[in-house]
Amino acid sequence: MKQLVLVCIILSSLTFSSYANTEISHPTENIRTFGIEDGWYEATVRYYNSSSYTRSTYTLSVKVQYDRVVAIDFGNGGSVHSGYNNSGYIYSGGTLSYQRDYSSGSITSATARVTVSQGTTMTTFDISIN
Repeated sequence: MKQLVLVCIILSSLTFSSYANTEISHPTENIRTFGIEDGWYEATVRYYNSSSYTRSTYTLSVKVQYDRVVAIDFGNGGSVHSGYNNSGYIYSGGTLSYQRDYSSGSITSATARVTVSQGTTMTTFDISIN
């Protein structure tokens, strides 16, 4: 019985080590099969501030990376973006939803919602790229 247990332990460790050293390649990792190219786009941005109840609509530049709006440029030197910032806000959302022309398969527009929270203030940006 001890020999059987020892053989099982040796076989399982050999199997694990052979998988642990195997490099897995993903040939389609960098191929875009859905969405729009990364870059800056002109977008219609509907703005809502929960503290002041202000609503406005602007045409602004937005940055898209991997099917997500990651930055909004206000055109006056100001912007909000995902990732680290020293202004103390939290940027969330931005995942794009696509509308398609089903007869041709082409994308006709993309929409996303970004929320920026700072303290008790929450600002919502509804983004439409046409």
